[in-house]
Formats: sequence, structure tokens, C-alpha cells
Amino acid sequence: MTRADIETKTKDIIIRRLNLQIDPATIDTSAPIFLGSEVAGGKKGLGLDSVDALELVVGLNNEFDITITDEDMEIFESVDRIIDFVEKSVAVSQPG
Repeated sequence: MTRADIETKTKDIIIRRLNLQIDPATIDTSAPIFLGSEVAGGKKGLGLDSVDALELVVGLNNEFDITITDEDMEIFESVDRIIDFVEKSVAVSQPG
């Protein structure tokens, strides 16, 4: 699975699981996902909260057949960090 595939699926999970009415192309993968209308370094976040993060954990676990533990919750800093984590976890779980 390529990084682009993981990015597409991750954005889809975010939109579906959180019932967001946005175009996946508008998700800035490097922006902090917990910020809302505030701007951090010129980037607007998705405005997610801890309940949203838990919903994403379930979606990511199911979609990619990975496990996200409490210790892994820092991945919710940005979509890029989530993609990095999934990419690493999928690579580790694939044989050979």
C-alpha cells in the first residue's frame, strides 16, 4: 500500500467517521487537527476534539487492521502524523 493510498483512506475515514461535509482535497495534512478557526503557523485545523480522536482510532484500527494504543495518541497532532503511523504499522504487519 502506497503512502498516497493511505492518505486517501485516512482522509475518507476522517470524513465518514466524523460526518464532515468537506472535500478531502481541502484537508491540509500538515495542519494541526485539533485547532478550529484558530491559525497555527498559518494553517487552519479541522477542529477535532478527544471524542473525535477516539472515533478515528476505531476507524483506523478497522480499516488498516492496526492497533492504536493510548501511548500512540500523539499521532493525532496532524493528518501527516496519522499517515506516518499507519504507513509504519502496515509495513510492520506485512510479511517479508
